[in-house]
Amino acid sequence: MPSRGPTKVLILIPFLLVYWAVGLYPFTFEPPKHVVNQAKRTADGGLSFSGVGIARTPAAPGWLSGIQDANALQVLVVARTDDPDQQGPARIFTISDGTLNRNLTLGQEGADLVLRVRRPGSDENGTPDLHVTDLFHDPAWHEIRVQLTRDRLELAVDDRPRVDLPLSGSPFPEWNPDYTLAMGNELPYGRPWTGEIRTASVDIDGRTIDYLDPAEIQLPEGWWEIRPLDFWSLHRDRPYYRSPDIYVNFFGFIPFGVLLMLLFGRRLSIVHIMLLGAALSLSIETLQILLPRHPSVTDLVLNTIGAGVGAALARVAIRSGARA
Repeated sequence: MPSRGPTKVLILIPFLLVYWAVGLYPFTFEPPKHVVNQAKRTADGGLSFSGVGIARTPAAPGWLSGIQDANALQVLVVARTDDPDQQGPARIFTISDGTLNRNLTLGQEGADLVLRVRRPGSDENGTPDLHVTDLFHDPAWHEIRVQLTRDRLELAVDDRPRVDLPLSGSPFPEWNPDYTLAMGNELPYGRPWTGEIRTASVDIDGRTIDYLDPAEIQLPEGWWEIRPLDFWSLHRDRPYYRSPDIYVNFFGFIPFGVLLMLLFGRRLSIVHIMLLGAALSLSIETLQILLPRHPSVTDLVLNTIGAGVGAALARVAIRSGARA
């Protein structure tokens, strides 16, 4: 007959396997991968994105350093899609830093043109989005013109006004001067667009910069791509307390704390059990980096607290039973 020690371990192992299974489902690993840039310059001086690729400025454009004092900015892009159903939104033209922070982005979601602009009333991601429905249902060329002034945002497509939005104040003080300009993808990658661009320029207070000029942009040979991560999970479309995640992560680790206290209560304090809960949570969150899941420091904190609460409840129950 096995001794108590191995028996307790045999009881604990299935619990650990259940936690790892729930935390790592659906087990489709996405490790970092090297991507060869498929962006090419065309014979007429444009850019072609036949697959995953990017064209980007080496650093933040110089004009961004004085954007807070600008009066007017115009972005002109002439592009056509290769695929009427792209997701992300797939980035056609962007001035941004990752998937959650941007000044301005033109993208494609399904067949829609999507415009995100950081402005009064928006978040740091430039949302709520502005859409032109079904623009990319076929591979026709479209002239897309975004005009920003201190009190208005306008979007015209093929010389037809599609958005005319009054602003409560200038958008330019909201902009980050350190963001990079890119076409065909997001930085640090992960939102590829396929299609062609034959015009891409920015006009800032009457000064025009041509972003198809080889002196302005570079086409890197390739890069290592890892999916975007937000370890704090603070960018949400609703308050965190309204998400079921907060309750799943807290209450889900209470049984773990209860079990450890029942099995090892004579050896482990509540603090010890919280540390073990943190270790289990950290192993799950670390492995989620390689999965289509969302590793989060907030989840780690909630798991740890949940394990501690479970241990405390079990200790109270044990002491109450001993006095009965």
